[in-house]
Amino acid sequence: MQVLANANVFARGLLASIAVLGATVGAAGEPRSVRDVVYDYAVTSYCGVLTPEVEVGFRIELAEMTARQGLSAAQAKAQRIAGWIAADMEWSNRGLGGFRAWCQGEGLDAARHFQNIQKDSSKIP
Repeated sequence: MQVLANANVFARGLLASIAVLGATVGAAGEPRSVRDVVYDYAVTSYCGVLTPEVEVGFRIELAEMTARQGLSAAQAKAQRIAGWIAADMEWSNRGLGGFRAWCQGEGLDAARHFQNIQKDSSKIP
């Protein structure tokens, strides 16, 4: 019975994220991809702003993007890996103290983005 309840909660969250993310685009006006979602999540981790709410929002958006893009398991995995690599390279490229501005900008923006998805999904009855 608990499995059905969890599946129902997940489905409601996924539907909420579809509504919230319907027109979500990346910084350059390109539609967000699984890679972008994972990159943003990794930035929250590097910047110390990864909370349970961020985690829930990330999982909702990742599931929605993977489904929307019709990715195979291998394609989704490749995009997830690319997102983590891009975030790691960006972190490494920042130098001593250079990550502070990155975290104040991209890190906090990504955290708020995922938190908003989580909040919107919890409003669905």
